[in-house]
Amino acid sequence: MRLLEGIRVLELGGHTSAPFCARLLADYGADIIKVEPPGLGDPARSKGPFAGDDPNPEKSLPFLYLNTNKRGITLDIECPTGRLILDRLLSETDVLVENFSPALRDSLSLDFDSLAAVNPSLVAVSITPFGLAGPYRDQPAEDIEAFAWSGHLYHSGDSDREPLHNALDQAWYVAGVNAATAAAAALFQRLFTGRGQQVEVSASECLAAHMVQAVPYFNYMGAIKGRRPIRGSGFEELMPARDGYVVPSVQGSQPWSVVADLIGLEELEDEKFSSGSGRIEHGEELKELVARGLSKWDRKPLFEASGQRRLVFGMAQDSGDLYDCPHLEERGYFVQVDHPVAGSAPYAGFGPCLSSYQYEITRPAPLLGQHNQEIYGDSLGLSDLDLVCLRAGGIV
Repeated sequence: MRLLEGIRVLELGGHTSAPFCARLLADYGADIIKVEPPGLGDPARSKGPFAGDDPNPEKSLPFLYLNTNKRGITLDIECPTGRLILDRLLSETDVLVENFSPALRDSLSLDFDSLAAVNPSLVAVSITPFGLAGPYRDQPAEDIEAFAWSGHLYHSGDSDREPLHNALDQAWYVAGVNAATAAAAALFQRLFTGRGQQVEVSASECLAAHMVQAVPYFNYMGAIKGRRPIRGSGFEELMPARDGYVVPSVQGSQPWSVVADLIGLEELEDEKFSSGSGRIEHGEELKELVARGLSKWDRKPLFEASGQRRLVFGMAQDSGDLYDCPHLEERGYFVQVDHPVAGSAPYAGFGPCLSSYQYEITRPAPLLGQHNQEIYGDSLGLSDLDLVCLRAGGIV
């Protein structure tokens, strides 16, 4: 039995945060019904890159990744007939996940009181940039604005440069992870109370909650923690190797001579580099020597050799390195997925490993409206004529 088998989730909204939340619940076995507007569907369908460089709404790579293990239907929830159908779906739903703006959420009567009137046991998950209350509730934000507001942007990067932005829309993925965790906790509480509740997720606050050093630093010391200091010695910073970038380090339980021997340059064994203060005093010279030594290494052999010496060296991997990574291959991380339009490809897998649960992708991302007949006909009992009329009216 899958861990969340028997739990039905209705996903509204689009883009990243709500779909990622629902995908995580799907990965644990919940039945996800993704509701998209008729016609264009989830806005993520128009977001590239696209499989085969073909700007087809069924080939958007972000959409394909975010929507595996789901069934998909189309429905205009803003028209009266569409809302009646939505309420029928909600009456048989355990969790609603949406990421509409607070104003649109209110106009659609998706507030918890309205939802609870339809289904008192519903867990309603709302994901927004700044939450459902407060002076910034209606403030729109992209990923970089959420990072900036949360404090992460200010504290990222080097102290002699402007703040550094994290890549790849991580604010919305962090919000999605928090939303899925909170939804599961609310479902657990429902076992005892029998009632649902509102789960409110602010992406900016989720990010701010990760400021585990900077916030206490200010609270207890009254000082603002700066960005990473300039090191200048080549250690604890990205350095070029022969085939990419590595992070050489003096962290670990080994003396300096082991570090110098690994890098393989005789000049590094000079006594003046053996202490931390010496490496700071002669930082520029040391950095040049480290760069010269690393230029003879490829990333992977250096990473493996450092581990054998109990040293903490890192290697910067790109997506190609990840797909060819023998460690991930042995752990079965990637899962082959066949999509009827985009084709077959390995997908990134599941982070946690549970001893009694085998992760699998049972469905590729749904085609637009793919499961209309299955959900509306088989589950809700609508006739073929009903569906024809709904399609003709642009409701599904």
